[in-house]
Amino acid sequence: MSLASRSTCSGFRREYDAGNPDIRGRQRVGPRAFAHAVLRLCQQVAVTAAVGLALCCLAGCQLPPSGQKQDEGLSPVLVRMRETYADLRHGPFVSLADFESPGQAKLFRVAGPEDAEYDRRQPSISVLRSRNATGAGGLKAKLNGPGHRLIFDGRRSQELALIRDWRDHALLLVSIYGPRDGLTLEFSVRSGTDAPIHWIRTIHAKPGWNLFRFDLAEIGEQVDLADVRALSWRAPHIDSPVELFLDDIILANNRRYLLGEQAAAGELYVFELGRSVHVGVRERFELAFRDGVIAAWTVDGRENLTVGTGLGPFPLPLPADWSTQPETTIVYDDPKLFANWGVAVEATQQVLELSPFRVVVRGHWRFVDEPGRATAEAPADTRPSHTWEYVIYRFGQVYVRATSAARGAGWSAPRVGYAVALNGRRGFVRVEPAAAYADAAPAGFVLMSQPGRERPDLLWSTHARAASLRRLELASADDRRVVELCGDIAADETVETAHLLRFWPHDIDGAPEARTFAADYQHPAALAVSTGALVTDAPGDLNHDGYNECEGCYELAADAGVARFTFDPGGRLRHRPVFRIHQTAGRRCWVYADGRIVKTLGRDRQKELCFVIPGVVSAPRTIEVISRAGPAAE
Repeated sequence: MSLASRSTCSGFRREYDAGNPDIRGRQRVGPRAFAHAVLRLCQQVAVTAAVGLALCCLAGCQLPPSGQKQDEGLSPVLVRMRETYADLRHGPFVSLADFESPGQAKLFRVAGPEDAEYDRRQPSISVLRSRNATGAGGLKAKLNGPGHRLIFDGRRSQELALIRDWRDHALLLVSIYGPRDGLTLEFSVRSGTDAPIHWIRTIHAKPGWNLFRFDLAEIGEQVDLADVRALSWRAPHIDSPVELFLDDIILANNRRYLLGEQAAAGELYVFELGRSVHVGVRERFELAFRDGVIAAWTVDGRENLTVGTGLGPFPLPLPADWSTQPETTIVYDDPKLFANWGVAVEATQQVLELSPFRVVVRGHWRFVDEPGRATAEAPADTRPSHTWEYVIYRFGQVYVRATSAARGAGWSAPRVGYAVALNGRRGFVRVEPAAAYADAAPAGFVLMSQPGRERPDLLWSTHARAASLRRLELASADDRRVVELCGDIAADETVETAHLLRFWPHDIDGAPEARTFAADYQHPAALAVSTGALVTDAPGDLNHDGYNECEGCYELAADAGVARFTFDPGGRLRHRPVFRIHQTAGRRCWVYADGRIVKTLGRDRQKELCFVIPGVVSAPRTIEVISRAGPAAE
């Protein structure tokens, strides 16, 4: 199964390039920072207009109960909108402006410097430019210079108003018509009056109609979604007047479950919301992926424990003495870090695997030289890039394969490290392993703990223990971010690493517990295979030892439908070890551990058998897998 989304960014503000007029606009954000590149990678804004008095030209759409026709009771305009925009088919939506009645033009105004208004420049309804699939009218506005703005705040209207509370919604859709040579616009959302806050991004409108999709979760990290006051558009680079055409400004709640809508405690679920894919385990944790990286980590729907720019691990070039020289200044999201790779980043995201056993998400950033240009002009395999592949198990572990390809552009420093960012105001404290084991070698992991019982903690471990012994902690001046740096790898043409992020169990508060999880990952158990064979060439097994460090599983192949082996913990605690048996696709399978049947079975995207031995394994176990021809029943 492959569910894909695409976005791109450039400059120091998020930029959008909506090349597809009907599906999903591409967004471009400049490498302002590694983590910040994502924040500027895909933005989505939400706004609502309320209908006043007798003029009911704006309306909402709530999907009817199951069994009723979805179009029942809806106006023709709303029916056409839902048929045109895929995001409206999975939940309620509100039309903020469809421009099918003259009064809606007064929701908008054009203002010059210092908010001066000019009657002759005020917007009007146009029948010459509109999304024909949804109606006959659009909005026309003239911007005479870079200091003029089109503002949606309802100030001129006596009948319609802008609803201020957006918190129940996830996505804003805006259609903008681009002239023959395209048009770059600065788009802004403002909240508050006494101390207004602005969210600003740059968007690229290609010739023809462009659909922009803005995500409220991302915008809400900067503005107050309970008190939205205005939207505005400005053309900062024009040297002569331009005509701006808008249509169909819609607020939507597009939540759509892909897996586990009725999941019980401890079971996986996946849903789309806004422009994000949410992967979670009921009553344990939830991760929101946006533009290919983890943009949110929450527990029980509470506040974000990471930052909107992304959790990581983010690769970054580092000087050779980065961890030993106190005077060394490191800015993990410095826009200069990847200046040689390109001025913009194109981000894509795909759900590669979807099952109750595990979920796999791939994120890809490709650097390009010119924001707003068609990406097809630069073949994907010729540009510098970063790729993350996340394998999320319902037991709480997330394995990450991070690959950086310089493609001849080179690195700006001789070493490569990785950064993981958390919300600095959530009380995380780094636990120093050496304090618990003064006579032991430094541990190859980072443990960020929230003091107190039943508070989420994060364990981060690289598979190559030697590469994780150098560590450094950074904090932003306003305490909003705390960043852990770890790793020491040569800056080669291609840098590939494997990581473990442990989100469950919570309360990994001390070094002794953390050490067992990290050692289990960094030092795989021995397998003595009597029937079948160890598979050492599986994708993701970076050191070809039969343990796939990028997917967190032992790889074996059956012989004539049978695999038998002994799993030896080697004196370590093994936490729910996972196995994959090749040559079992399309076959019924049974798994036994010391003669007892194992029921925690699953299938990967190639339909090969995967299974886990429950609990903590501390003594050798004899494992037997039997497969027979016939449909797989797991």
